[in-house]
Amino acid sequence: MLTIFMYPVSGIMKLWHLLIANLVDDSVGWLISIVLLVLTVRGLIAPLNWISVRSARLAVLMRPRNRDIDQRIEKATTAEEMAALMREREELAKEFGYRPAAGCVPPLIMIPVFIGLYQVLLRMARVNMHVDSIGLLNPQDIASFRASTFLGVPITDFARDHFSLITPLLIAAIAFTVINTGISIFRGFLTTQFDQKANRRIFWFMLAVLFFVPWLLWHVAQTGPIPVAIIFYWGCAYLFSLVQTIVFELIMLKRYPLPDLVHELRRESITRWRNKESTPKLSREQKKEKALLQVEARKILREAKTAAKQETKTEVQTEPKLNNPPEEPKASD
Repeated sequence: MLTIFMYPVSGIMKLWHLLIANLVDDSVGWLISIVLLVLTVRGLIAPLNWISVRSARLAVLMRPRNRDIDQRIEKATTAEEMAALMREREELAKEFGYRPAAGCVPPLIMIPVFIGLYQVLLRMARVNMHVDSIGLLNPQDIASFRASTFLGVPITDFARDHFSLITPLLIAAIAFTVINTGISIFRGFLTTQFDQKANRRIFWFMLAVLFFVPWLLWHVAQTGPIPVAIIFYWGCAYLFSLVQTIVFELIMLKRYPLPDLVHELRRESITRWRNKESTPKLSREQKKEKALLQVEARKILREAKTAAKQETKTEVQTEPKLNNPPEEPKASD
């Protein structure tokens, strides 16, 4: 099933290799094709990554006003009042151009790309196994790829067999990863509400990732079936991610700076967390009552939207059409 991911990855690599075949030899050409694979895929999803980062920042900028709406929702006693507050929240999201699902797309693209590349290179590394094709690569492409080297080492060899040679590249890849993760953690620290358990756990998880991922990359490269080309891909991909993160951070600092109120809310949340202050929990009956109010409020909103669409449709249908101007009478002879 995973082999399906090999076709787009091998196709991109083959296309770039064909385009630069007359400029460099095959060994360098395949290495450059890996770099260009990173640039192609990451470049295509860079706008989606920006939308994801921007969406997260907009959610933070909306937080003070959302908090006010949440407090009023807790005090709402009628479906009409609840519907008005839910409509206010929708208008707030529309005002900021906020889309909560925007951050889901980039991982859905990057994970299949890495799986496809790993499947291609893993089959390339099995030099004793004869294959007619790997993805879109024909036998000539396969032989050419297997003959490619990096630092004098065949790129299809496992990194564990040449660990001392690939160590500088691995250290660079790990350094890029640590710096990139560190920037993300600092951004998270500035925006996390620490009195909310889910947000706090995400922040602790990111801190754990900062220490776990470097160890994991080092351990897998040292002991696992990881071709040298994968280490090369890691270095290129993590460097691209680091540069992209820095650029995005600079843009956000200029376009979407965090106001003092957001920092004040974060500091208050840290104080509440340290003092173990918690929001009073609703009883089961209160939760049920709020849920019923929300159901009724959503029904009111749907009916209002349907009525608005129907009214717009009716206005369009009844709008008077311009008649053709009457023809002027022909002059008599």
